[in-house]
Amino acid sequence: MPPAAMPPSITAYVKDHCLDCHDADSARAGFRIDTLSADFSVGDTAAQWKEVMDRISGGEMPPKKKARPDAKASYAVTSWIAGRLKETDELAMGAGGRVPLRRMNRVEYANTVRDLFSLEEGFARRVEKELPADGKVGGFDRGAAGLFMDEGQLGQYLSVAALVLDEGVFLPKPEVQHLTWDARAKQYIHGIGVCHRDATGKVVNDNPPPGVAATIAEPLSEITVDQTDGGKEKRYVAHGAYAWAVKGEGIEYLSGGNNYRTPGNLRSPYCAWDWGQKGVTRDGWYRLRFKAGAFAGRGKEAQPDVRLVIEYAFGTPIEVVKSVVIDAPLDAPKDYEVMMYLQAGPLGMNHPLEVGWDNGNQDVAITNPVYQEVQWKPVLVAGEIQHAQQEKQPAETVAALKRKSEEALAAALQSRRTFNGPMHVLDPKLVIADRPRLWLGQLTFEGPIIEYPPRGRTTLLFAGETRSDAQYVREIFARFLPRAYRRPALPAEVDTLVAWVGKQQAERKLALADAVRVGVKNVLCSPAFLYLGAEGADGSESRPQAKPGPQALDDWQLASRLSYLLWSSAPDDALTVLAAKGQLHRSDVLRAQVTRMLGEPRAREFTRNFAGQWLGVRNFDNGTAPNRDVYREYDDRLRDSSKREPLEFFHQLLTADLPVTAVLDSDFVVVDERLARHYGIAGVTGEQFRRVPAPADGRRGGVLGMAGILTYLADGTRTLPVRRATWLLDTLWNQQVPPPPPNAGALPAIKGKNLSVRERLDAHRASDNCASCHTRVDPFGLALENYDAVGKWRDRQNGEGMNGDDNAPALVVGGQLPDGTAFATVQEFKAALRAHQDAFLKAFAEKLLCYALTRPIAYGDHTVVDQIVAHAKAHGLHLQEIIQATVASPFFQTR
Repeated sequence: MPPAAMPPSITAYVKDHCLDCHDADSARAGFRIDTLSADFSVGDTAAQWKEVMDRISGGEMPPKKKARPDAKASYAVTSWIAGRLKETDELAMGAGGRVPLRRMNRVEYANTVRDLFSLEEGFARRVEKELPADGKVGGFDRGAAGLFMDEGQLGQYLSVAALVLDEGVFLPKPEVQHLTWDARAKQYIHGIGVCHRDATGKVVNDNPPPGVAATIAEPLSEITVDQTDGGKEKRYVAHGAYAWAVKGEGIEYLSGGNNYRTPGNLRSPYCAWDWGQKGVTRDGWYRLRFKAGAFAGRGKEAQPDVRLVIEYAFGTPIEVVKSVVIDAPLDAPKDYEVMMYLQAGPLGMNHPLEVGWDNGNQDVAITNPVYQEVQWKPVLVAGEIQHAQQEKQPAETVAALKRKSEEALAAALQSRRTFNGPMHVLDPKLVIADRPRLWLGQLTFEGPIIEYPPRGRTTLLFAGETRSDAQYVREIFARFLPRAYRRPALPAEVDTLVAWVGKQQAERKLALADAVRVGVKNVLCSPAFLYLGAEGADGSESRPQAKPGPQALDDWQLASRLSYLLWSSAPDDALTVLAAKGQLHRSDVLRAQVTRMLGEPRAREFTRNFAGQWLGVRNFDNGTAPNRDVYREYDDRLRDSSKREPLEFFHQLLTADLPVTAVLDSDFVVVDERLARHYGIAGVTGEQFRRVPAPADGRRGGVLGMAGILTYLADGTRTLPVRRATWLLDTLWNQQVPPPPPNAGALPAIKGKNLSVRERLDAHRASDNCASCHTRVDPFGLALENYDAVGKWRDRQNGEGMNGDDNAPALVVGGQLPDGTAFATVQEFKAALRAHQDAFLKAFAEKLLCYALTRPIAYGDHTVVDQIVAHAKAHGLHLQEIIQATVASPFFQTR
């Protein structure tokens, strides 16, 4: 559609009735009509003009307080817009899907080489991290505009190709390592010393006196002197105990209870290996075997279970954490085996392997029976004390505790002798026999455990490595190129590559495997491998079209487009067989393949990459971590579980083919034990996520009550209603909230003022610069105020100098949607959203179509979006049907 000038009558109408609120000076609701082009083919111009048309037709604009335009003039404006929109529609349908040529993003590249060479999943994720970051278009990392390739990135792809081949395919046979840790007192103390090396400058005494096994000590003094763990100041709450004792060839540990709290991320290892030069030297699977037994406690001291936690390279980019429930009794321990995929990491990186008891938040052995805070720096109680590390304690600290601590330190410092006594006395009220216990015996460690030669190597060199003739090299690449290029290889492509490899082999005197490696690396850096788009069975990427308009994809192109949509990887054998037969484009065959693919384990990639970006899960790590001084129940297990919940919920919708409107609200949740406890749901045990009925009170269900999302949309201490509203409108309604004007200012933090968030927002809306947007946006965020900054339910304000008790302001979450629908509770709010499900369905269809077509959705796509929504409504709103309709759409199947 050629650019058109705006008719004078339209220009005059805009000047008289629109510019007062929507020019450079005002830009109400973030919208400027003075910069809106008359060329409807530019960007989202058509969509913006349609918004203008709808507002004028509905009588919303100009506002009622402004002078009303003549009805004929308004009709002339809307008729002009409608005519231009019709022309835009016709142009869009004539252009087809317009899916641009693009390179694979780093997830797709890693998955593709994983499947091409049968690589381990852990290695594939390492490959992903080695690749350059991808830009985003429309909120997704599949858009061609964000996936450019420059000279620097090409160098990274060359390096990654070498990594894949050298460490995943043509690697030398690795040496298997065998390490053993004996759980005896001497080695246990040495392990503690390893943990203390950074804090004390030396390893603790390796030869403790015989009575050390009976010592009951304050945990921070023995286990986590290293000040890098948990911050410099620890907080002790209530009372408890910690003890360990020698039992035969193992160590028995006594729980300290669940009342200890510490800021930061405190880790209390029970034993640690000093790897030295014996650490993991090659990526791969490693096996850890150990004997253990446990007692989960009884009465008030009982815990759901006792878990042994194995941590490798904790706090580094390659960390791995495994948790094992010890279900064998203390008096009859049994053997356990854990497989862990570990990475060697950069040279010089410290890779400690730590085995600890996941006992929640630990108690300390203090005698103070009431709440108080004691701030000090831990001291080492085994070994020679070099200097005092204890700070002066507050005057209100219990005298007995202070006296015992200071006397013990003074005695040790004066005598300069080894201090073997307890830091604190055992609470006489504590019934040790009721506390949970863990017995741990010998641990053995071996690996890497890999298939050798790797399957990728034997698949490439299918006839072995004794032949090296040119015909064998030709056969190797004649088999490999179609898999790498995802289409039949042209004879000229095979000839060119084989000739080049032969030349390299002769000039450099390469063995067969080395010669093939050179050729494969060349393929992995070629456009035919790296790029996805319009390349067809004849290998041409940009051949001229025989006639204007959309051209149907051939079956090979359709196979790739489908597999990279649902699996983020290359087509499998089933798809390639159908493509070779020319049958994939048949509607019944294509529908059956979509159903099959969504039932495969690889459909997890659709959940991880589509839902992970749509719901913002990938960004969770970029949010502000909760302040654990304020939210003391927030721990690492809750953090990890809350990250997984949105994906597990979406995958349940996908695999069970449930209505997509369950995103707004549902009668079920998908949780593990830790989340269930956070939500107050009984009867859920274990780390496995499962679908359970949502509480009858309606507080949970759908995504709006999910802890991970609510935590991400907070600042670590207080809730951020505007940020929550912005996320909701963008994610669920596909409505972008414009950024605030430069002079809008920020919401002030509370400093001794008993103001609720609503009261502060009310003050913010008093500004003319802010009122137009906040009036529309704020209700969506305030409706979620019953969820605090870690997603826990509350009825009163907390987290901002308030503790949620009866003295804190009661929360008022009511409001109304822009159309006037009122609500008083979060339950009524979700009901109001369900009543507007058509808007959600349209937004979801737009998001999915953007992801599928790898480009932004424009006004010209609305016909296809409407068709997808209509199909969904005719088929029970089921998620798989929306995907089926997207794949069946003409835009997905044309170029």
